[in-house]
Amino acid sequence: MHPSAYKAQRLRVQIRGSSLPAPLLTYDTARGTWTLEETYAAHDGRWTLTIAAPFEFDLASIPRLFWSLIAPFELSIVAPLVHDFLYLEAGDPPSGGIVPQRHYTRADTDRLFLRLMKAEGVATWRRTLAFTVVRIFGGRYWGTPLGVRPPP
Repeated sequence: MHPSAYKAQRLRVQIRGSSLPAPLLTYDTARGTWTLEETYAAHDGRWTLTIAAPFEFDLASIPRLFWSLIAPFELSIVAPLVHDFLYLEAGDPPSGGIVPQRHYTRADTDRLFLRLMKAEGVATWRRTLAFTVVRIFGGRYWGTPLGVRPPP
């Protein structure tokens, strides 16, 4: 079997040092995408964001130019999962996606990405750089489905 055909299926992916519950995921090496296999709830202060399974994401869409400094797989799992969910929905997930209901701006979403990386134990320099890159280059992904996104 060709290595690009492998999938890591239904693994609970826990980031070392993370204080957040581990999501149940499948990784498709051929496509470079992760699929959330079990509904996941993330908390942001008084809000709960619920990401229904299956949900496909690609770990924050960091442009390849920056991968030598901040490869997406080094930025945690929950932070990019939530970030990609809110980016796809342009901050307005379907009913029940955020309780109590609220709108996340792109800036709100990027700040949440930063906070979740901190909760997952990502080094300060790495999360600050990732946040900066997302703020500068992330606009082209806001409200765009994964399948039609420009390449990272």
